[in-house]
Amino acid sequence: MVRIDAGTNVEELSKALRTLGRKQLPFALALMATRLAVLVKKGELSVLRARLDRPTSTTMNSLYTKAAKKGNPEARAFFKDAWTSGVPADTYLQQVVKGGRRPHKRFEKALIAKGIMDPGQYALPAPSALNQFGNVPRGVIMQILSGLGAAETVSGVQANATGSKRSKRKGNADKYFVGEVDGTQGIWEKRKTAFGDAVRPVFIFSESEPGYRVIVPFYKIADNIVKANREREFASAMDQALSTAR
Repeated sequence: MVRIDAGTNVEELSKALRTLGRKQLPFALALMATRLAVLVKKGELSVLRARLDRPTSTTMNSLYTKAAKKGNPEARAFFKDAWTSGVPADTYLQQVVKGGRRPHKRFEKALIAKGIMDPGQYALPAPSALNQFGNVPRGVIMQILSGLGAAETVSGVQANATGSKRSKRKGNADKYFVGEVDGTQGIWEKRKTAFGDAVRPVFIFSESEPGYRVIVPFYKIADNIVKANREREFASAMDQALSTAR
C-alpha cells in the first residue's frame, strides 16, 4: 500500500499558482483588452456595411485598433482622425454615430465666405450629381469651387479659375453658375445635349438645417460586444498567460 499525503504539496502548489497568476495578470488583461478591441472592430464593420448606403472602401478601412500593453491594459477601437487630404472618417461619421444636426461642411463654408450662399443655408446634392457611392465626387466639388472663384489658396497655389488659356481650357468658369431655375436656387451645371443647351442642378440651396438619426450606435455596439465576450476572453487570455509563463 502506498500512502500519498498531498496536503503540503497542494498548499505549496496553490501558493505558487497565486504568485504566478499575479505576475501574469497584467499580460492577461492586456491580451483580453486587445482581443476585445478586435471583436469590437469586426462587429462595428458588420453594422457599417449593413446600414450605410454604399459605403466607400475608404470608410470601411477607416476603423483601427490599438493594442493594450502590460503597463497600460487599455485597447482602443477608433476611426482614423487624420488623413493626408480630405475630411477624416472621425469627422464625417459623427452624424452617423451620434445623430443630430450637421454643421456646415468645408465646401459650404467656402461658398458662404465668398458670399455665394447665405450663412443660414445648406448645399444639398442633387440626386443626378451623385456617384455610385451616393456622394458628389471630390473632383466635381473642386471644379465648382474653382469655377465660382471660391477655391481655397493652399501653399501659395490658387485653384480658382482665371482668364488664362489653361484655365479657359478647363472651362470650369463657364460650366457652373449660381442662380434660380424654375424657382429652385442652387448651383447648376451647363450641359450640351442633342436638343440644345440645358442645365441640371448639382447642389440645391436649403434653408433647413440637415439632421441625422443615429444609424450606427457605435458605443452601444462596442459595450454589448465587450459585455458578451469579456469573461470568455479573460479566461482564454489567462490560460495563455499561464501556459507561456517563464
